[in-house]
Amino acid sequence: MSNEYLNKTEEQQFEDAKNWFKENGTPILVAIILASAASFGWNFWKNHQLQTAQQTSATYQSVMETYLQDPSKNQPLVEKFIVDNKDSSYATFAEFETAKQAVEKGDFVAAKTALQSAVKSSDPTLQTIARFRLAQIDYQLKAYDEALATLAQIQDPSWQVRKQVLSGDILVAKGDIDAAKSAYESAKANAQLQEQMLIDVRLNNL
Repeated sequence: MSNEYLNKTEEQQFEDAKNWFKENGTPILVAIILASAASFGWNFWKNHQLQTAQQTSATYQSVMETYLQDPSKNQPLVEKFIVDNKDSSYATFAEFETAKQAVEKGDFVAAKTALQSAVKSSDPTLQTIARFRLAQIDYQLKAYDEALATLAQIQDPSWQVRKQVLSGDILVAKGDIDAAKSAYESAKANAQLQEQMLIDVRLNNL
């Protein structure tokens, strides 16, 4: 701060401050308003997102309770929920439940349709689960190449053992024993002790 400013009277300093604010006050006021609006907007958006998630969760619970009382009769209710909430993880959960119920009825084609939709989830974890289950369904449908192609898209390291074991099962079904053995051995190298025992059973049965 300069000596010239320190030597001014309080009145002069006040006049300087008024003049400075007159020249610069409006931009500052606008900046404050914009900052406040941005903060308000962010908080409003967060609260809106939270309320939406809570409402969707509650609706999901209600729909699932009704659906499971009579899956065949209440399937349209689940389908409507999925359409209405297509961008949420709850829609994927509903698709998983639809696939599960179809599998229990032995309707693997319907299960495949539900899982093909679930694979489109924006959540990477849900995508991985959907792909693995879809590969299991294709295995049941004897669509072996499709199943292997789907498994190849799973990159999450935590799924590698399950992926390799299922790949081995599919390759056995295809009659490619050497490739199946390689898949099982790769799985065993990274598996826990209990998993290794189950893999050994598969290897011994080749």
